[in-house]
Amino acid sequence: MVDIPPLAYVEELRSRAPAFARLVEAIREQALYTPGALDVKTKLLIAFALDVARGREAGARQLAQRARDAGASDAELVEVLQILYSVGGMQQLSLGVPAFAPARPQ
Repeated sequence: MVDIPPLAYVEELRSRAPAFARLVEAIREQALYTPGALDVKTKLLIAFALDVARGREAGARQLAQRARDAGASDAELVEVLQILYSVGGMQQLSLGVPAFAPARPQ
């Protein structure tokens, strides 16, 4: 079994709904820390990207470290950030550029 860092809110949930907390932990273990079609490093890089995209700095830092622990390099983390910029930055442009068109009468 992989050493999975506990999440404070799951620990809090455990005191109120222990069976459900165990299910949440099992899903987390399967989704992030069990190799499948994707290896664990790739899963953690995706989770890192999601936290960065959501603006969750503390989570992004934790996931970056977990990805490193799973074998990711800083170059791979930078590449994830480049993808996020390309998708997110371009998305912002695609939403913002149409604003240059004249406003439609209401």
